[in-house]
Amino acid sequence: MVHRGDFKLRNLVNAIVLISVLTTLGASILISYYNEKKSLTRTTFELNKAYADKIADTVDGLFSNLKQGLAVTGEYLQKDLKRPDMFEQLELFRLNHTSLNTISLIDRSGIITNTSPYNSDVIGKKIMPDVEKLFIQQRPIISEPFYTNANYLSVAIIQPLFNEYGEFIGALGGTIRLHETNMFNVVLGDKLKGEDGSYFFVVSSGGNLIYHPDPARIGDQVGENPAVRELLQGRSGMRRLINTKGVDMLASYTYMKESRWGIVAQTPMKVVLADSHHLVRQVLLYVIPIVLAFMFVIYMLIRKMSEPLLRLANYAAKLSTNNLEQEDPPRIHSWMYEANKLHKAFSLAVTHLRTEFDDLSHISQTDPLTGVYNRRTMELFMQNLISQQNPFAILVLDIDHFKKVNDTYGHVIGDKVLQFLAESLQNSLGKSGAIFRYGGEEFVILLPNTSLKTAMRRAETARKSMAEARGPSGKHITVSIGVASFPDTTKDVDELIAYADKALYRAKSRGRNRVESA
Repeated sequence: MVHRGDFKLRNLVNAIVLISVLTTLGASILISYYNEKKSLTRTTFELNKAYADKIADTVDGLFSNLKQGLAVTGEYLQKDLKRPDMFEQLELFRLNHTSLNTISLIDRSGIITNTSPYNSDVIGKKIMPDVEKLFIQQRPIISEPFYTNANYLSVAIIQPLFNEYGEFIGALGGTIRLHETNMFNVVLGDKLKGEDGSYFFVVSSGGNLIYHPDPARIGDQVGENPAVRELLQGRSGMRRLINTKGVDMLASYTYMKESRWGIVAQTPMKVVLADSHHLVRQVLLYVIPIVLAFMFVIYMLIRKMSEPLLRLANYAAKLSTNNLEQEDPPRIHSWMYEANKLHKAFSLAVTHLRTEFDDLSHISQTDPLTGVYNRRTMELFMQNLISQQNPFAILVLDIDHFKKVNDTYGHVIGDKVLQFLAESLQNSLGKSGAIFRYGGEEFVILLPNTSLKTAMRRAETARKSMAEARGPSGKHITVSIGVASFPDTTKDVDELIAYADKALYRAKSRGRNRVESA
């Protein structure tokens, strides 16, 4: 037995040291992991933001050049919209601005009068409604994505034309087909999608995809994306988000003032987590051998230190209420200051326990406020009754509106109400039952050798007695009571209390100041 105790104590101390070491190691790894993840997240945000800003500046520059080119060309052409070389002028402008797929001349009534490249199918016809909405505004503007008659998803750049008297006479309109090679291919190039899953996409001022790594998604509405919502309000920034496909992303986004579009550069969060996990693995690879060597040294020291402590532990293991008066602490001869002090403490503790045991036993069984038994003692009573298969009834009582008593009269009166209830119940029951404070304003009464029917009758008597008496607050005190019995209701202790509790709450829900049976 001594050897088994020695082994257990030694392993306990080793376990404490091991837990301490592992806790410190774990905390260090977690801190390293958190800092690394935070650093990688910040770096990813900053890199994506730098790319987004750079591309946004380039695209804004391209649009600025396109709008400026349209403005200069329009200023030249608006002097004579019927000039014979109009097609050549439009063709020259389109060839010098390869980002545009087509350029059209529109008269003041919205009729297309010329195009480059030449398209007889549209010349003489009215512009599409999506373009007309912008046309009638008579100001330079970029459209939302729309489908042309040829079913091309496109955006239009409108430049109004005015005569020498400032009268509106038409417009130049350039279009970019989003599914074809255009300025975004030139600007983004092979940066559109990275090997780690990072990618860029461009949205219009209405939240539609203008450019995306997956061409099939161009034109989709993605206004629910948190970053896109920010862009639609003209804001740039960085945030972690769940995109419209349910992927956790680190997104940086930049608003393009010239076009009122936005570009989003984002990287999957799993990339950052994978890098952070790699750091943890590297730390473990180097630290674990050091920890093992440290633990071996600690184990050898513990073997030297454990002997006097084990003797005290064996003595402590034998202590009980039965032999407290019989055995004195063992003699300890140790070079350890702590072991000697611990031996003295044991001797003083045993002496104190011997003199205070009876008082402590009483205190542990009763509620200090009301003087009735406490919940722990109730459990012992019930276990004893059930183990002997003695039938009994359980009454769970709760003071109605007790919180209002505390709120109205204060906790001092509230305590007196609890004491008054406990005293009244004791006077009512005498020695036929045991009363316990279950918690707060809730009390439990155990009635040995009592049927459910009899218990209901006694519960009703107790309820009426309380309702007729005036409490310390000067008001009548009412109680709600739930009743159950063993073994009629159930043979399980926890279920028995639960059934009585349910009956109590049923009594409360039905108006309070009543008794309900399980």
